[in-house]
Amino acid sequence: MTKLRSLGVAAVFLAGCAVGGASSRFVVPPASAQQVTTLTKWEYTCVDSRYLAETVRKINAAGQEGWEMVGGITPGGIGSTWCFKRPKM
Repeated sequence: MTKLRSLGVAAVFLAGCAVGGASSRFVVPPASAQQVTTLTKWEYTCVDSRYLAETVRKINAAGQEGWEMVGGITPGGIGSTWCFKRPKM
């Protein structure tokens, strides 16, 4: 029984080593200083609105200015908030 248990422990150990070695290929390397300077920097804005027509007008205007919608919030009350991002100039 002890020999069988030792073989089981050895098998689990070897399987762990194999998985650990293979998974190291999927680790993201740290960013270099050169990569950091080329990363896109973003600016954000949010639009509040109470009525549908007003919301459509405001979000269309934001789109014309290069803003991309990233999320919207509709709280329990009347109205909504829409958030946008665009590359920092």
